[in-house]
Amino acid sequence: MVFIILVSFIIIGISTYYFIRNLNDNKNIDILSEKGMSILIELQHGLSDFDTINSVQQTALSNRLKKLSNVFFTDINVFDTKGDLVSSSRSQIFNEGLISRKMNACAYRQMITEKPTQFIQKENIGKLQYFSVYVPFYNRNGKVLYYVNLPYFAKESELKKELSSFLMAFINIYVFLIALTVLIALFVAGRITRPLNIIREKISNVKLGSQNEKINWPRRDEIGSLISEYNRMIDELSNSANLLARSERENAWREMAMQVAHEIKNPLTPMKLSVQYLDKAWKDKVPDWATRLERFTKNIVEQIDSLSTIASEFAYFAKMPIAQNEVISLNGVIKSAVEIFKPNSNVSISLVFNTLKDVKIFADKKQIMRVMNNLLNNSIQAIGINNQGSVEVGISTKGAKVIISVKDNGEGISEEMKDKIFIPNFSTKSEGMGLGLAIVSSIIENYEGRIWFDSEINDGATFFIELPLLEDINA
Repeated sequence: MVFIILVSFIIIGISTYYFIRNLNDNKNIDILSEKGMSILIELQHGLSDFDTINSVQQTALSNRLKKLSNVFFTDINVFDTKGDLVSSSRSQIFNEGLISRKMNACAYRQMITEKPTQFIQKENIGKLQYFSVYVPFYNRNGKVLYYVNLPYFAKESELKKELSSFLMAFINIYVFLIALTVLIALFVAGRITRPLNIIREKISNVKLGSQNEKINWPRRDEIGSLISEYNRMIDELSNSANLLARSERENAWREMAMQVAHEIKNPLTPMKLSVQYLDKAWKDKVPDWATRLERFTKNIVEQIDSLSTIASEFAYFAKMPIAQNEVISLNGVIKSAVEIFKPNSNVSISLVFNTLKDVKIFADKKQIMRVMNNLLNNSIQAIGINNQGSVEVGISTKGAKVIISVKDNGEGISEEMKDKIFIPNFSTKSEGMGLGLAIVSSIIENYEGRIWFDSEINDGATFFIELPLLEDINA
């Protein structure tokens, strides 16, 4: 809008400037034409009876031209039919050589060839430009005796003053219009961009799988059409997210079911063999029946415990217990977890607090303890039988967050396993079922935290947990 106003200002200003100049030129031409005809009529009263002009008549003509010049406020020049100057009311400019004593060539050609009743054109004296009219003077016999010329020097200062007054008024009006346009443009732009900013903010907050908010727009305009499309997209995105989540859940549970079945089948085979051997020993009446029965019972109990552990881990992962959140001292929970593992491991476990204050969070104490137990257990398993194994547990704060680190000098995590480390994956190892880190990740995410790790092969691994402090949760 401002650009249009500025362009119109330039176009209208230039057009009006030239219009005023043309209007002034037309006015001067009319004035000059009227003066030329009036002077011609005055001259015809005394000179129309002659065919030529002698010296006496030329002197009388000169005097008369001066009088008419004073009456009509203009110079008067008279040229003969050959284009030579006969007389002038201001002969000085010819005597000084400012103007040629010959008639203007263009005007002379027009008067001879076209024979108009009058001819008006622009002429110059140096840089001074003026209008000049030529009128043929006829005697009573209809013969052209001479040509009357009136140079009209219009008052350029008055024209400039008039143009200046107009331009000042014109600029003032357009300054006001531009200021008004800027205000209107800002208001309109604000009305237009406000819903666009709302749409931009909503789009930037769109997340797959979360509850995305629609926009309520009462008017049915272009913005309303855009918002309707956004709301439709949100519905389609929600449906797609639900279908995708359902498909992922089905695939995950299908994979989990296959893994659980595999883990359950593993101990069933030795259990079946043990029962068959015990049955054969009973039928053969072997002498060490009691010893075999005791060994069989012990093996069966171990396998049942393994199955129970698998079932418990799977049940805990499938349906996470409802968190009983409370204000807990994170320092105390971590100290307790470390103290549990210290006497039962050949690994050196150290605790480093990088903050002097007691770090408090709002969480379920049992779940945080389970997180620390899983991380410590994984670190110890990664170290294996290394006699120089060490685990370092650290706590530090950063802004409104607390960061827990668990560092070991074990074998590290391979590149192909890094992307799968938090994916539920049952393992055949007796030390764990492969659900530990998946459970840890789920617990941390429920507290709006995050977990990540750094690791190099044969250089150990460091797991980091970031949780909001109590003050941040209360805020």
